[in-house]
Amino acid sequence: MNRSIHLKFWFFDNYWWLLVLLAAVATGLLVFIKEPVASVAAMAGAVLSLLYFVQKQRLEEVRLFRELFKEFNERYDAMNDRLARIRDIDDGEFAQGEAQLLIDYFNLCGEEYLYFSKGYIPPSVWEAWYLGMQQTISCPRINELWRGECAGGSYYGLPLRPFKHA
Repeated sequence: MNRSIHLKFWFFDNYWWLLVLLAAVATGLLVFIKEPVASVAAMAGAVLSLLYFVQKQRLEEVRLFRELFKEFNERYDAMNDRLARIRDIDDGEFAQGEAQLLIDYFNLCGEEYLYFSKGYIPPSVWEAWYLGMQQTISCPRINELWRGECAGGSYYGLPLRPFKHA
């Protein structure tokens, strides 16, 4: 998994104390080199501005995540029962519309991965979704369709690994 995504979410979880530490170190340095009070005040203003910016950015990303999460879950909920029925059948041809439903599901998974890879989906959410995706493609019929779809290079690089069934 991409380290920068983990780093971003770690930073958003810990930015407040990092900025306090930065302010303390910068203030100590300015006092140590005997800078005027105006320099200390300017530095404090810069840290407060940075704090505001980070909070605003985090809030915007939380709003985006909430919208994406809601949309993705609504789309998945609309197909979940039919996917479960398809997963329960071990072999045979797909009934009419089932292959298209699976392709729609793969597209949803690809979109979820795209937003995760851009850092808009938290790793804990992605890991839960990914486990569900792996469970779905563990069905031999679905896995065969997935392997065929992977050959086309679609789905934004979604890293589901096709299983080789005996």
